[in-house]
Amino acid sequence: MFSADTLKRLLKVIPHNQLYLSPIDGLLLRHADRPFSYEGVIQEPSICIVLSGEREVQLGEQCYRFDNHYFMFCPVNVPMRGEIRQVAPKEPFIVMSMKIDTQAVGKILLEHPSLAAQAVQGDEGFSQWCLDEALKNAVERLLLLHETPSDIPFLAPLIRQEIYYRLLTGGQGGKLKAMASIGSHTQKIAQATDYLQQHFAEAVTVEELADLCGMSVSGFHSHFKKITSLSPLQYQKSLRLTEAHRLIAQESRNIAEAAYQVGYESPSQFSREYKRYFGHAPKEARAT
Repeated sequence: MFSADTLKRLLKVIPHNQLYLSPIDGLLLRHADRPFSYEGVIQEPSICIVLSGEREVQLGEQCYRFDNHYFMFCPVNVPMRGEIRQVAPKEPFIVMSMKIDTQAVGKILLEHPSLAAQAVQGDEGFSQWCLDEALKNAVERLLLLHETPSDIPFLAPLIRQEIYYRLLTGGQGGKLKAMASIGSHTQKIAQATDYLQQHFAEAVTVEELADLCGMSVSGFHSHFKKITSLSPLQYQKSLRLTEAHRLIAQESRNIAEAAYQVGYESPSQFSREYKRYFGHAPKEARAT
């Protein structure tokens, strides 16, 4: 658990009730003192740590709950949605998201072969990791650099290196190793998710995606679901609905226009799937 002193100091130097793009490269912070839900989010490969409060994350039909004891590890781009329910001005919700630089991780593994050997292989998928004391201490030091912005250019990269080290030497370090290893299942599935993001409005078959990754159809389907918690078709549908939500909520597109633009041929089918995914009709998106 993060100390009350750390949270108090951090609250003095970050904006409240908004998403904050930190001057620390790849770091985002979100503060809220009232309940809210988030929709249409594509989570990049990252670790996300709840510093205060609790949040629910919905991935397909799976629901995960995160507090300051367990953090989220996301190995590839994943569309998600979620909700923060219990929060108040005196007990705010604060979460940090740190993008994982796979090149930096790969360099560590090349320079320290013994460290690579220690990273035990296992399930490569999205997961909840236990936040141990060593990792928590490194994260605290990274966050408190916001008190002295002039220190960030020199110290932030060093602390990020330590965070990667703590992750690699943790109980599930093989997950991070797999992200940076050429030819791993994680890297192959990342190829497929990148392709789907660029072609989500097109008709794409599982066979085409498997061929792109150099995998059998059954192996590709199995590893894709293990790593993203979604089947390839569920993933594509989530991308389509996420983009449609953005078009309706942010660009004020009408429902039929948004549906056609993201690849649906039937606005009525789109509306049914949108409501099933987000829990409300698309016409309500402008108010969410």
